[in-house]
Amino acid sequence: FRQKLVLINMSSLLAILLSTNLVNSAQITGWVYADNWFELYFNGEKVATDTIESIPNNAMYVDFTAPAEGSYSFAFLAQDNSNASTGLEQRMDGTGITWTGDWCMGDGGILMHLSDGTVTSSDWKCTVVMEGPLETACQDECIDLDVMSPSQCTVQYNEYPSCWNETICSSEDSWLSATEYTIDDVGMGRTPDSSSYDYPNVCSGLDATSTTEIYETEGCVPKDKFDTDTTSTPIWTSDLDYHNRIICRYSYCVEGSTNCTAP
Repeated sequence: FRQKLVLINMSSLLAILLSTNLVNSAQITGWVYADNWFELYFNGEKVATDTIESIPNNAMYVDFTAPAEGSYSFAFLAQDNSNASTGLEQRMDGTGITWTGDWCMGDGGILMHLSDGTVTSSDWKCTVVMEGPLETACQDECIDLDVMSPSQCTVQYNEYPSCWNETICSSEDSWLSATEYTIDDVGMGRTPDSSSYDYPNVCSGLDATSTTEIYETEGCVPKDKFDTDTTSTPIWTSDLDYHNRIICRYSYCVEGSTNCTAP
């Protein structure tokens, strides 16, 4: 009888703990579009990684658990599809599959809208991790291969604080506000192509035609998410082409909270 009572009490305690945990948590969903790749952190924990390393650009559905109150701190690392040594990218033809043979400057951009109301805007603080190419001759849209080789182009890597993705990072006080861009500035989407990519694992926010359920299951986002959203704005640092890798942060205190510690 005593052992049975203990088991009952343990079951009741577990139920209470689970119930309390659910009451004290919130589910955040939404989408992130990155040109070309990102990692997203929430309160120091990685909650999303772009499943496509570079090409094509794609929108990704995100879903993670957050505390119901307190500090909400978001951080992302974003990077363009540029070579790690030259800062240039291979120019693809209109299909997005075939390389034209050219080495060119590329542009970045990230757009995000989450269910807690967090959106990309100039409220984010950003700093540049990698920039280039440094040589003036490499900074035209595409380099002249008759004059120089891509290997003659170089980049610069900048130091950044180890706390960049943690809940609190005082270093962000010296970072600059994100620069806002238009959809046309950053470009949006590339038609899915099942002959080259695993469809619908790779999909485009603008060209998605399947159901919401399929796209969310596969980590992608349907077209209407972009068509109807007017609150989020594409952001990057001050130079879409020259700044190839960036980190950005945004924090706020959930309304009604009394235990906020992040800025």
